[in-house]
Amino acid sequence: MKTPTEAALLLQISRLYYEANQTQDEIAGALSLSRPKVSRLLRQAREHGIVQITIHDPFSGDHALEQRLAATFRLASVVVVPSEPNETDAVISRRLGQAASRYLAKTIKDGDILGVGWGRTLHQVASALEPTALKTPPLVVPLVGGLGQIAPSFQVNELAQKLASAFGGVATSLYAPAILESQTALAALTAQSDVRRIIEQWKKINVALVGIGNLDFHSEVQVLFVGYLRPRDQKRLIEAGAVGDICMRFFDDAGHASPPAVPAILGIDLPQLARIERVIAVASGANKVDAVLGALRGGYIKTLITDATLAHGIFERLTQKENVSFSRTHR
Repeated sequence: MKTPTEAALLLQISRLYYEANQTQDEIAGALSLSRPKVSRLLRQAREHGIVQITIHDPFSGDHALEQRLAATFRLASVVVVPSEPNETDAVISRRLGQAASRYLAKTIKDGDILGVGWGRTLHQVASALEPTALKTPPLVVPLVGGLGQIAPSFQVNELAQKLASAFGGVATSLYAPAILESQTALAALTAQSDVRRIIEQWKKINVALVGIGNLDFHSEVQVLFVGYLRPRDQKRLIEAGAVGDICMRFFDDAGHASPPAVPAILGIDLPQLARIERVIAVASGANKVDAVLGALRGGYIKTLITDATLAHGIFERLTQKENVSFSRTHR
């Protein structure tokens, strides 16, 4: 190993190159070194283990983990992409979006009616899709209404259009809010012919692409529509044991539907979702373990596309609950 002074130089150069994204020429100028020497020192940093490079193939899954999840929850298929604890949510989300887009392109069939939810990862899926030719392109249908002041990833009509464009199909747009003030307002809205037509299409959907949200009202990152939920509604959901949602339909860790989050929601409900032949759920992150577990137990999804951290977290949670149960029965 180098002397402390030489090791410090290797560390400094490595940080400038790999963390600060400076070029070798910029580093050479700042430290009064030649560019070939900077290149040589970067190579030595890798040789001494100061820099370790890991390449993740987003399309190489953990097959053993996939088979275990499929068998445990009787899923039609599972895709698990690599992930590391120190990776950012954005990096994992992009990797998951690429894997899910490949899965969707491979499994979409002529004449499918595709329902789509909302979420950041679904936005990644739609953005990663490459044009796929089908004899009979799919019809893409929003599964939930829209929200006003919210991120593009939660604008379901935009996601539907992106998916339809990739497959050369047609998307129907749901120009109506997801959240309404009352059941009376919802009834009046669903009486309109354009809205009624989409609701009728929900009965014909044979494949759905959805995200799974977790219950974290203290983080805007997790529940972007939290501003639409009154404190008393949030409290009611927490007291009911809600852990996650699909299209704003909340459920507990056993998969049972929770009380409505708001007075009225324009969106597919959980029993309707469970009846769809192929429901593909895309979710990542250790903080979604309980939410995904609830969705699996509720039977709402048929295919899970997730990351290794979340997948391992599911089995760790199951083991924890088994240990608690064993402890109680042997007191």
